[in-house]
Amino acid sequence: MKTIKLFIIFAMIYLISCNSSIVDDPSTIIKYKVEETSYVKLVIINSYDTEIATLVDDEQPAGYYQASLDASNLAEGIYFYTLELKGESGSYSKSTKHMLLIK
Repeated sequence: MKTIKLFIIFAMIYLISCNSSIVDDPSTIIKYKVEETSYVKLVIINSYDTEIATLVDDEQPAGYYQASLDASNLAEGIYFYTLELKGESGSYSKSTKHMLLIK
């Protein structure tokens, strides 16, 4: 079983990571941290810039969260996940990272 872990810290607002077991289990868990109550949107986009899944689209209080993606129905290729945060204090942050799906 191959496992890829990606840990990135952005602008002191959140921590996002992706743990993907590529060969045996085509699912992944994306973990993130919200520093203040924020509107959170987490989407998966394919290489044609088409949104294929919305994992989170809600207001969340400060804390640690995770969202899971079942990639069993997706074709091999490069996908992107975008996390967008709009804080109650007016802060805004958006970041897009890539992930590679190999079956």
